[in-house]
Amino acid sequence: MNNKDIKIRGHHLLCLLHFEGKGYSEEFIENMKIVKEKLDDGYKFLLVVESDSICNKCPYLKNDKCLRESYPKEIERKDKEIINHLNLTIKEKYNFLDIKRMIFNRIKRSDFENFCKDCSWFPLCSQKSLFK
Repeated sequence: MNNKDIKIRGHHLLCLLHFEGKGYSEEFIENMKIVKEKLDDGYKFLLVVESDSICNKCPYLKNDKCLRESYPKEIERKDKEIINHLNLTIKEKYNFLDIKRMIFNRIKRSDFENFCKDCSWFPLCSQKSLFK
């Protein structure tokens, strides 16, 4: 994976902040760890609302399609909500370190809860005190 290959969808901007080595499978966890390390090292990413570099190793992704029933539309809506809240532009390249600062300046605890409350990982992520 090199700099130009990293794609990140909107909701994964928040997932990356909460990631602590848990996930759907070992392959998924290892991939997310690598993506997060690259982003934390300053690699730029392309912002998308489709399967991204994290989704690539998800066991629910087959032939670039999510197999979870309502997930694709629901997650695309969530991606767009977060992107709009942060006033970002789809298909633009960003530096994750800049985006992290922006997230902590613009997202409050209540926003996080609203964006993420329906996610199966919310109980784990909500234990962290990342947002005021």
